[in-house]
Amino acid sequence: MRELVRRPGEQRKASEVFPAPAVLGTDVIGVPEGANVELTVSFESVSEGIWVHGTVAAEAVGECSRCLDEVRVSISPDVQGLFVYPDAKAEDEEDEPEDMFEFDGDAIDLEEIVRDAVVTALPFIPLCEPDCPGLCDQCGARLADNADHAHDVIDPRWSALQGLTETKES
Repeated sequence: MRELVRRPGEQRKASEVFPAPAVLGTDVIGVPEGANVELTVSFESVSEGIWVHGTVAAEAVGECSRCLDEVRVSISPDVQGLFVYPDAKAEDEEDEPEDMFEFDGDAIDLEEIVRDAVVTALPFIPLCEPDCPGLCDQCGARLADNADHAHDVIDPRWSALQGLTETKES
């Protein structure tokens, strides 16, 4: 990074595959710890700091929100952020934009922008299939395995009358 610092117009590209950290996703779906994550970025020196943009690619694993089967989703969201020099920040600026980060002039930590990009690319409600019927609310059976699955349910308002049809053994 030192060859880019305070040299507007200079640009470098980098590509790296690294193991996913412990938390890269949500409670429902995420990239498993240790799985390969591929990061391809471009670093461009601008007057305020270093502009970083590129893509991150990984495979997320979770469970279907309807039937609880495993769901695998390939994601490749864009990453971007401006790593600003300490003296480039406006002193009266209270609301820092979401894609602006501090840069000490030595090293750029991409973990936050990678995590933000991956989490926002993950499905909010993961599904194994868009039309997944889910599980039976009575017994928990997978409805995809048996399309005709049903239970005879008596309306609770009539349940007291059910005893009249049953014969008592003497």
